[in-house]
Amino acid sequence: MMDGGREAMFREWMRLHLDLLHRVARGFAPPADQPDLLQELMLAVWRAMPAFRGDSQPITFIYRVAHNCALTWRGREGGRVRRDAEAAAEAVRRTALAADPDEVRMLDRLYAAIRQLPALDRSILLLALDGVPYRDIAQMHEMGEGAVGVRLTRARVRLSGIISQIEAAEEEI
Repeated sequence: MMDGGREAMFREWMRLHLDLLHRVARGFAPPADQPDLLQELMLAVWRAMPAFRGDSQPITFIYRVAHNCALTWRGREGGRVRRDAEAAAEAVRRTALAADPDEVRMLDRLYAAIRQLPALDRSILLLALDGVPYRDIAQMHEMGEGAVGVRLTRARVRLSGIISQIEAAEEEI
């Protein structure tokens, strides 16, 4: 693939699917680290582009690259010191820009809970939330469709419990 064509394709893919990469970053990294992970995801897609043969839709390819990158990033970044002040500033900015602060709080709770799930469950849940069919999720993670359904059901139950704990902790404050 010529670089000019690759650049044009990358720009088009980012125009169409950057929101997907934002959701993956939000699901795998705390607010202060999300820009770093987003950059890593974009770089991973760029590097993987020569391997795209067109056997699948670009979004399927991007999902696979992004989720694989996020799974390995989490392992590399596990010991990283959190930048609490930056995270707090980002939360304030999002709240100020949002039309509905209650919705922002709900989404923050949801993503905080998702980040507490094991990496594979997190990936499967994020893909399911994006409406990716079980068949495609199973193929991306090299497992059966039934296993995807079971893991997703268990992840939803665990997620519900985590959200309840977060809400209870917020009520105590």
